[in-house]
Amino acid sequence: MADGDRVRLAAGSGRTFGIDDLACAAATTLGCWADEGLDVRWTPVHGGVAAINAVCDGSVDVSYGGLGPLIRCRSDGNPVRAFVSMARGLAQNLVTRIGIESTDDLAGATWAIDGTNALSHHMARLVVRALGIGEDHISWRVAGPPPERIALLLEGEVDASLIRVEEAAFLELSHGDRIRCLLDSAALGELVPVQPHGVLGAREAFISQRPDTVAGLVRGLLRASRALHDDFSTFRGVYGTHMTIEIPEDRLRAIWQWEHDSGAFAVNGEMTEAHWARQLTLYGELYPDLPAVTQDDILVREPLLEALEALGRHGTAFDRT
Repeated sequence: MADGDRVRLAAGSGRTFGIDDLACAAATTLGCWADEGLDVRWTPVHGGVAAINAVCDGSVDVSYGGLGPLIRCRSDGNPVRAFVSMARGLAQNLVTRIGIESTDDLAGATWAIDGTNALSHHMARLVVRALGIGEDHISWRVAGPPPERIALLLEGEVDASLIRVEEAAFLELSHGDRIRCLLDSAALGELVPVQPHGVLGAREAFISQRPDTVAGLVRGLLRASRALHDDFSTFRGVYGTHMTIEIPEDRLRAIWQWEHDSGAFAVNGEMTEAHWARQLTLYGELYPDLPAVTQDDILVREPLLEALEALGRHGTAFDRT
């Protein structure tokens, strides 16, 4: 393939991966992007805000990170758009220090987040709202990526934080005297059915000038998401390659089963109009002072539709693009 098929990709999760961005890791590990003739070079950054900013300043071609930072970036007038989703929700648990016994105890809590408008902040605001707690009763503490948030929880310096499911499982087993899982991913799914998630985004110029590259990224990511959804052993292999958190096999299988059964893997790229209408409505309610953006402003669907024509649509009951 031509040298132009080298892709500089900013990884919003930094140097680590979580279950809800594992599809990007799988696209590399399983050779899905290489099979498309792509040479994807990773640039770790801290959070989706940093990832989309790296796209805007030209230091990378593509970002993966939360949909919130991309929406915010577009509403600020930057010509960026998402072209595929890498998940349909978050694989996270709400972890609290011992002493927070129920959701009622969260009023007045100090809540650790990655950063303002980051994915952890976006989801946390939706959780707080769903619980009927006013945000003036929550103290947001910008702490950084998961290791920093976990350290603050264990030290008792914060009361709550959304933590990746595999890390939450490890913490329960190793530090159950100091922390507890207040709400698992299933409970959070009931509380916040439409959750923010990761997307691949780029400048409009990149999408229009390198359509074959974008198409390859989409097809490779779809293949990776389907492989993770369809087979636990594949999921287990990718997890073992990229994740440093060791948890018992039965806990890991239970995590995969939930992800599978809840349709968390974006096996058809999740760009449906109904899904994104709900996302934009929720985002607008959280950030009413920002200029409104439409689906056409932030999404380009043609590469995904072409990929679905080439690969066929997955038969899952979810993500019915």
